[in-house]
Amino acid sequence: METFVCGCCSKQYPTLHKHVHHKVPRALGGKDIAANLIELCPGCHDSLHSIAHRMLSKKVSQTQIIDSLMLIYIDNKKAQDICLQLALNVRNAQIQSDEKGLGPNHLITIGTTIRKFYKPLIINRYKELKLTQESYIRMLILQDVAKRFNLTANLLEENRLITYIKKEKSNSFIDRGEQNAKSK
Repeated sequence: METFVCGCCSKQYPTLHKHVHHKVPRALGGKDIAANLIELCPGCHDSLHSIAHRMLSKKVSQTQIIDSLMLIYIDNKKAQDICLQLALNVRNAQIQSDEKGLGPNHLITIGTTIRKFYKPLIINRYKELKLTQESYIRMLILQDVAKRFNLTANLLEENRLITYIKKEKSNSFIDRGEQNAKSK
C-alpha cells in the first residue's frame, strides 16, 4: 500500500487519504507548483480550515485559536506552527476575496462595452433619477427580471422578487418531476 507523510502532523497515512493544499492560496497569487503544495491528512486539512474560519469570527480571540491548536496538536509545536501559518493564509485569502466581492454572498460584477454615444445619455439618466450608476443598472436588471415574471419591482422589492423566482424554480422542478412520472 502506498503511503505519504502528512506535511503538518508528520504522521504516515495511506495515499488514498491524501489532501493536497496550497501553501499560498491561489486567491493570493499562489501557483499550482510543487513548491506551493503541501500534502495533508484529512484531519489536518479540516483543522486548518476550521481554524481559518474561527479566525474570521470576531467572537474568537487569538488565545482561543492558540489553545485550539495546542489541543489538536498536543506536544507537536511544529504541527501547531504549520497549521497556524496555513490557516492564516486561508483567512487572508478569504478576507481578500470578500473585499473583492467574491465570497459566498458575492456581488456580481458586470463588464460591458457601451458605445461612446450612449455613455453621456446613461450618465444623464441616472443623475436625473438621483441614483448611482450601480443602482441604476441594478434597477434595470430588476425591472427586466420583474417583467419576465410579471411582477412590479423596485429596489425595495428585491427580496420579494428573489423569493418569487426561487419559488417558481422550485415549482417548475416539481412540475417536471410529475410530468416525468406520468410519462413512465
